[in-house]
Amino acid sequence: MQFKARHILVPTQGEAIALIDLLHTGSDFATLAMESSTGPSAKDGGALPWFSPNQMVKPFSDAVAALENGKYTSVPVQTEFGWHVILREEFRTNEPPPLESVRDTIAQNVAQKKFQDHLEKLRADASNKN
Repeated sequence: MQFKARHILVPTQGEAIALIDLLHTGSDFATLAMESSTGPSAKDGGALPWFSPNQMVKPFSDAVAALENGKYTSVPVQTEFGWHVILREEFRTNEPPPLESVRDTIAQNVAQKKFQDHLEKLRADASNKN
């Protein structure tokens, strides 16, 4: 599973709570992120690229996984980087790799299976002759 999210990173819990209060009154998440976040994604409205849970620190990943699409955290999330307000935008199941990137592996597996089947047939034939 992968997630698409935005976040606002601030140094204190109080700042994060104030931002959540602003969101409750209809403020735009991306605008607040650009104005308030200390994280590198601030310039992009807090937007993060698609990520798997193991790519983020556990408290952050757990918070994103618990949210519904389009919802933000109602309480700040603390990590070693500071306090986060997180908006989960989307989630998707992991996409399979493109065929071209696994074609050789598939062909090798098929060839190995055919070889194993052939060996088993030869062994069975040999044991039937004895």
